[in-house]
Amino acid sequence: MKLKNDFHPRLFGFTGLSGSGKTTLIEKIIKELANYQIGYIKHDAHKFEMDYPGKDTFRQYAAGAHVVFINDADHLALNVRGESKGLEKEYFKDCDLVLVEGHKYSPHPKFVFLDEEEKLADEIKEGKITNIMGLITRDGRDGSFHRNDVNGIIAFIKAKIEASTQTPYGLVLTGGQSSRMGIDKALISYHGRPQAEYLYTLLEEVGLKTFISCREDQLERKEVRELSSISDRFVNFGPLGGILSAMATHPERAWLVVACDLPLVTAENIKELLRVRDPFKQATAFYNQEREQFEPLFAIYEGTMYSRMLHFLSEGVTCPQKVLFNSSIKKVSLESQGFLQNVNTPEEKKRVLKLLKEVTP
Repeated sequence: MKLKNDFHPRLFGFTGLSGSGKTTLIEKIIKELANYQIGYIKHDAHKFEMDYPGKDTFRQYAAGAHVVFINDADHLALNVRGESKGLEKEYFKDCDLVLVEGHKYSPHPKFVFLDEEEKLADEIKEGKITNIMGLITRDGRDGSFHRNDVNGIIAFIKAKIEASTQTPYGLVLTGGQSSRMGIDKALISYHGRPQAEYLYTLLEEVGLKTFISCREDQLERKEVRELSSISDRFVNFGPLGGILSAMATHPERAWLVVACDLPLVTAENIKELLRVRDPFKQATAFYNQEREQFEPLFAIYEGTMYSRMLHFLSEGVTCPQKVLFNSSIKKVSLESQGFLQNVNTPEEKKRVLKLLKEVTP
């Protein structure tokens, strides 16, 4: 199995020669980070046995079974012949972070253990070992981590995690064609001003640096020109293209996304979404239990979602709903989700305007 960068949003590797102290250090880190749900991956350069002679599963595997699975109430084990097919990703998607031992040639971020002879230094210089977060040595020389400096290494990991959990930016999606409505939904006035401007102001007032997501041909409109905006780089991919375009502009940030066809969203709804946000998931989204659907266009997408969304796009998947269902998501269930009503037709617009008139003092 070769680990790719999209295997998990928070991979931290530890690689080095046998006997360098990788296993001992990782064990200490797991104990110190007991509040996190941690995954562990070990690459064994030699053949290994997960089972032992005499057990039923060992006998059936030895007899030629291609896949052997065993479980009890609390555990499961899977033994599969041949190369990995990527199925193991499913078991790690709910982990807060994954620690990897070995896999030195994989592209994920990693610490490298250097022995006194620095036998791996040449492979680093030759570019064979990449994406190095730090070096670990026996004596902490030349700015490296001492191999017993567990607290220092944990502090480094936590700093990396915190850097990925900054306050989100806001994004108002306005790039749709509004074909069913017949007029641009971003320009409809439900609250005394164009809807795009109204949502932009709500997000700013909540404290988020905010952008309008729009098509390039919309940039010259007065309503857009006076606001910070990001034009679509990923064209003709619907809302997913708008979200990806924002992420490509500021890949280190999470994004609180709201579509302009959600006129009942309030500042309180935005604050609630921020309050329940789980930055260790790939997204936080409201979930409709009755319809068994997420609301992908009023949600928070973490920066760690960027590579995953690109992967889905490369597979021809452009539906944000499908992306959410196949990712690690903080699911937010509410008894009342009337504020998530989409308005896409003149009839729906008329009903919402009537409702707003009734509830407005």
